[in-house]
Amino acid sequence: MLFINWSNDGISPFRVNNDGETLFRNNCAWSNVANIIFLESLVGVGFSYSNTSSDYQHTGDKSTAKDAYAFLVNWLERFPQYETRDFYITGESYAGHYVPQLAYTIFLNNKNANQTLINLKGIAVGNGWIDVCTNALG
Repeated sequence: MLFINWSNDGISPFRVNNDGETLFRNNCAWSNVANIIFLESLVGVGFSYSNTSSDYQHTGDKSTAKDAYAFLVNWLERFPQYETRDFYITGESYAGHYVPQLAYTIFLNNKNANQTLINLKGIAVGNGWIDVCTNALG
């Protein structure tokens, strides 16, 4: 499972103690039931970076989907034991844009290659940002 967001909102294996310095195990972590890749999007957000300065000048939803797809292909090449496993993309907030665009990018690349490169089975978006009108209506 890929989780796209600027925050893991408590789904990760650890939580921060009140002292702000130490961790404790999160018994309700999604990682108890799935393998999760946390991906910060877009380039330059959080720990996400590029060694190519021009990458910071060409950002946007489509380039973010392209970058995330390239990351996934490279990740699966590095860890081929996950190639045939069911794959889900999840996220929240602005991932309401990123998740469907990445899913569509995966779909197109699988179709163009005439084989399943990434075994995408589904997507989930929580509290997703769609657009001003849709979000204002609730």
